[in-house]
Amino acid sequence: MQTKIIAVGSTKFERFIHRWGVSFLIGEDTLFDTFGDPRVLLNNMRKFNVDATKIKHIILSHDDWDHSRGLWYLLDERKDITVYICPGCKQSIKEKMVLSGVKVVEARKAILIKEGIYSTGELYGESGGRKIYEQSVVIGTVDGLAVICGCAHPGVVNIVRQVKESFQRDVRLLIGGFHLKDNSEGMNKRIIKELQELGVRRIAPMHCTGKYATGLMRQAFGQGFIEAKEGGSIAL
Repeated sequence: MQTKIIAVGSTKFERFIHRWGVSFLIGEDTLFDTFGDPRVLLNNMRKFNVDATKIKHIILSHDDWDHSRGLWYLLDERKDITVYICPGCKQSIKEKMVLSGVKVVEARKAILIKEGIYSTGELYGESGGRKIYEQSVVIGTVDGLAVICGCAHPGVVNIVRQVKESFQRDVRLLIGGFHLKDNSEGMNKRIIKELQELGVRRIAPMHCTGKYATGLMRQAFGQGFIEAKEGGSIAL
């Protein structure tokens, strides 16, 4: 199985122009997050030959705009999609989903999305004084687990540790936004060390990870560092 990076915004300029967020296609029918600019998402899906009619599962890490705005453009005239959200998702977004006619599943605890793909269930984090409820995706592989994070507001180390405890397997591959962009160098070095001690061997940082933390990960993981680019695929 592979995950394709449909859209990613990682730089300060991309954030300034609202070309910000992430979106991943896992296999052919599971979409994790829907980016912040619907035009970019839809254009990239066409450019990268993604067949939107095959998408049956959409998982929203959390309800921030940069992970959810593309959703509504994918739900137009589609009633056969299941959307997985956190129970703490904004009520207005829940109601809009229900009105769209799709099936909505609230992932309070770890749940199966489809064979080999799971949600961590709702985890709690904070950012700028805001309460944020977020889920990540867990994928079983022959070498261990792969985890894909949207923003990792609950703490990337905490996410990996909880997944390891819940699934009783090591997390070998970590992909996504890790929310380290505002951390000190010392703090990020400690986080990288903890991830390695937990068993992470390959890593693909992007989005809110920040360029300095990404540079530290490149040094620390060596050949296990994966360059994340739009349109690129990562073998799971």
